[in-house]
Amino acid sequence: MFTIGIFPNLKKSNIVATLQWIVQFLTEKGVKVLLSDQVAAALGFAELGWPEKRMRDRIDVAISLGGDGTLLSALRKISDTSIPIFGINMGRLGFLTEVEVPQIEHYLEKLINGHYSVERRLMLDAVIRRDSKEIFVSSALNDIVITKASYSRMIELELEINSQAVTAFSADGLIIATPTGSTGYSLSAGGPIVNSALNVILITPICPHTLASRPLIVSQDEEITVITASTAEDIVLTLDGQVVEKLQSNDKVFIRKSKNAAMFIKFGHKNYYQTLRTKLWRDD
Repeated sequence: MFTIGIFPNLKKSNIVATLQWIVQFLTEKGVKVLLSDQVAAALGFAELGWPEKRMRDRIDVAISLGGDGTLLSALRKISDTSIPIFGINMGRLGFLTEVEVPQIEHYLEKLINGHYSVERRLMLDAVIRRDSKEIFVSSALNDIVITKASYSRMIELELEINSQAVTAFSADGLIIATPTGSTGYSLSAGGPIVNSALNVILITPICPHTLASRPLIVSQDEEITVITASTAEDIVLTLDGQVVEKLQSNDKVFIRKSKNAAMFIKFGHKNYYQTLRTKLWRDD
């Protein structure tokens, strides 16, 4: 039986009513729906609950119900599988989500009938090495950010690519982004918009204290190393704005292409540039 796992944002208004409609629609079409047991209990769908770690072994497709943050959170839970995902936007912008709420019925029909394609998106791995030991490993779809946590003073960073020194600079931080993440924090920091189909990595300084420090685009096959030369104790590593790890002076952060990839379901009703126009360059 075709099985769909739904990952809803419990904080969204009308989430219960929207989820109830989706569950009823899919069930009537002969599709099995699963929720994590905690979410199922919280929203009154206990019969659909399944332990989250086992749930992903049972589903064919994942749907996030919320905004971009909800999609990123859901993706993190299935990133080491080949399960494709798409988002239904109940947020404000929803740049990564594929479907708006008024379109749900139409695109669920297309999903059930197999009328969609799957787009593979680059993900990045971050490894923190301290005193020659790996102490942290995680992945990101949008960006990996090294920045100050609280104090107003700048931090000192050294950048290497493929073990070759590139530059050292003072800044508020550094963003390492995928093309998917180029329209997020990196864009706000002055980075370029990069088509998500390109196989590159963006390096964008945050408020660097030199005019010579500019965004840099490198191949997805290159390894980036950032050394925290600052003696400040308030430096953090953040992945997709959701996972945070404290850094210390002289930590080395290695960033490289992940062996995993995000598998996005696409229904063919809009292309990348249409999304830019309607989501980023709108007049409101």
